[in-house]
Amino acid sequence: MGIIKSLFGRGRGDSGEESSFEYQGFKIQLTPKQGNNGWSTEAIISKEVGGELKTHHFIRADTTGSKEGAMELITIKTRTLIDQSGERIFR
Repeated sequence: MGIIKSLFGRGRGDSGEESSFEYQGFKIQLTPKQGNNGWSTEAIISKEVGGELKTHHFIRADTTGSKEGAMELITIKTRTLIDQSGERIFR
């Protein structure tokens, strides 16, 4: 998880808080969960649009064997989604 901490400035602390970062004005909160098949690829993407906070629950079928791997995969996939769709993700 050292890579994640160095990239985003915060990792999961003792308080149970998940990592989050900003990308192109969007806030991405990484929320992987451990299940029977590994760690899920989930996040909450939010941005203030027209004075209103919009959120998108990002969930993919991809799983990984470790939490760190899931966090890296979520980071790649959410950035790609934002690059391709921008604010359209809130529709």
